[in-house]
Amino acid sequence: MDTESLPRLRAPREPGAILVYPALTDVEALLQANARRLTATWVVADRPLTELRQLARQQTILSAQRYLADGGEPVPHWSGTHLILAGHQPELFHPGVWFKNFLIQALAQRHGGVPINLIIDNDVPKSTALRVPAGARVASVPWDVAQGETPWEERLVQDEQLLNTLPVRVAAWTAAWPFRPLLEEYWSGVVGSAARTCKLGERLAAARRRLERTWGWRPLEIPLSHLCRGEAFAWFATHLLRHLPRLHAEYNAAVAHYRRRHRLRTNLQPVPDLARDGDWLEAPLWAWHAGDTRRHRLWARGGGDVVYLRCGSVLWPELRGDAPRQAGALRQLEATGRKLRSRALTTTLFARLLLGDLFVHGIGGGKYDEVTDDLIRRFCGIEPPAYLVATATLLLPLPRFPTAAAEHRELARQLRDFYWNPQRHLPPLEGEAAAAAAALLAEKQRWIADVPAAAPLRRLRFQRLRDVTERLRRFTTTEEQCLRQRLAECDELCRLHQVRASREYAFCLYPEEMLREFYRRVLSWTL
Repeated sequence: MDTESLPRLRAPREPGAILVYPALTDVEALLQANARRLTATWVVADRPLTELRQLARQQTILSAQRYLADGGEPVPHWSGTHLILAGHQPELFHPGVWFKNFLIQALAQRHGGVPINLIIDNDVPKSTALRVPAGARVASVPWDVAQGETPWEERLVQDEQLLNTLPVRVAAWTAAWPFRPLLEEYWSGVVGSAARTCKLGERLAAARRRLERTWGWRPLEIPLSHLCRGEAFAWFATHLLRHLPRLHAEYNAAVAHYRRRHRLRTNLQPVPDLARDGDWLEAPLWAWHAGDTRRHRLWARGGGDVVYLRCGSVLWPELRGDAPRQAGALRQLEATGRKLRSRALTTTLFARLLLGDLFVHGIGGGKYDEVTDDLIRRFCGIEPPAYLVATATLLLPLPRFPTAAAEHRELARQLRDFYWNPQRHLPPLEGEAAAAAAALLAEKQRWIADVPAAAPLRRLRFQRLRDVTERLRRFTTTEEQCLRQRLAECDELCRLHQVRASREYAFCLYPEEMLREFYRRVLSWTL
């Protein structure tokens, strides 16, 4: 994918539609092109890229199998040449995000690969509440107590009672829906895993996998934190830290280039610049101690065979010696409770260069990975492997009112005309009322026809027209009130439509049959 010419991708508006870019028919060509690019002579901390990729891929598959087995889940056994990856936080995402999980399995079946979903558990939960359509507004139903910036990896359930009662509390809003949401069945899996783990993200992910298995979909899955403890990631992080001064400059240059191309004026998008604190440079890695409730930026100074580390303001053991010794030292950090994790761009840098043959992004990730592509060219000196962007649009099967907006515009136009031109809307009148209205109408026509040249007379004409129009309005009061009532009812329908036409509701609010049939039907196109 040439990200310099990446089109402006938008989620499809039509319910049941999908977006995959480049097209599914191009996947085989992308895999072949990526295979050529990933045999480049780039050296990662004194190890050839091809050698480290082999290690990383073997460890990833074994770690994913071990992760599922340790959780008491069936372990799918895949065999194939290609690793096809996707990733997302273990949150209650919408069906368009879930589509990626099914797509990587379908692509693996078609192209001889192994599908692996990365659980991005080094990120921070965006919310601990379920958004539910509730009439013309959206209700926010909490399922746990917020816990600041604690990453998913460290996030424990704070309120078991709140978590357990979510379906009952949501039912107050969904009881009148013409379908049964998936929530109750899905949430039984969330609650049922309490004996196995106190980690919130683990419960959400395990319950989702349970559903996927009942539908016949069984990709491998692994939390990113497990990979960050491994040998391959240690070599990768060692390379970044040994060359941090150059990485720091190239990273910020790639981010600045993205901002210029997309005319962004904020320094927070797509990601903040890496900072400098005297001779300390911020590394694109997270750092914290086990049990911390927030992540810290990792700082480093030096380079090559001596690298000093700082987690926030706390000094960590320095890295000394050649690359193998430093990689070993980084792995030892985990044993002492110190955790080193990738950040947004370095997550996909690691996944695309060392793990996978094809990465499947959502729209947001695909746009931001333009920066990663630029960074790969600048820092690694190789052409970046291509990736797919995929999403889907499903809407809750609730009544919607797509014509309400047009009707609302028409009613508002009519109401304006009632106000400024009541003479056009006079009802049938009799007797004195008819005579009075006729006299006012004749007077208004005279003032409209007479356009004086002198400014004082023009002001008098304007005042007389306004006065006559106001007196004419008294004859249309009943009709205007009916119109306002119709506009208020239409306004309510518009708000209902806007709430119900969002694609962003969590998958567990949809009926199971709708989701299962949609994924089965759409993904049959790729097989």
